[in-house]
Amino acid sequence: MTRYRTFRAAKLAGHAFWWLFLVSTLLSGNYDWTAHPGQPRRYADYVPSDGFDPLGPIQLAAFCLVILAAVVEAVAIRRPIAGVLTIVIPFVSAILIHLALPRGYTNDTLAPIPALVLILAAVAIRELWERDFAPRMNSSS
Repeated sequence: MTRYRTFRAAKLAGHAFWWLFLVSTLLSGNYDWTAHPGQPRRYADYVPSDGFDPLGPIQLAAFCLVILAAVVEAVAIRRPIAGVLTIVIPFVSAILIHLALPRGYTNDTLAPIPALVLILAAVAIRELWERDFAPRMNSSS
């Protein structure tokens, strides 16, 4: 596989796994899956209030794959400063997203509008970097 194809594959994988990470993060733990809370059950309902988060492993795996794709992209592009930024930007965005969520890194809960603004800012930071400012590679490189 050529360096250009490796770069393109990493960039596309990074985009796909970023959106998987974002959606799983936003949906993770926000729903009570018990449709009929008064009915007797023959099996346990594993809900986020019990400490069970079915999207947590997906969220973690997707973010790890985003970072792996960023590392591959950074190595393929062979530009140290741009490569470091390519790896750091997803971390910054993920931290901002987690700060905005009710179960984020702080005990405080943001009101919905500031949380929305923070999440949109995090998405904008990552998307602007990837679509406009990240280094590009043409097929002749």
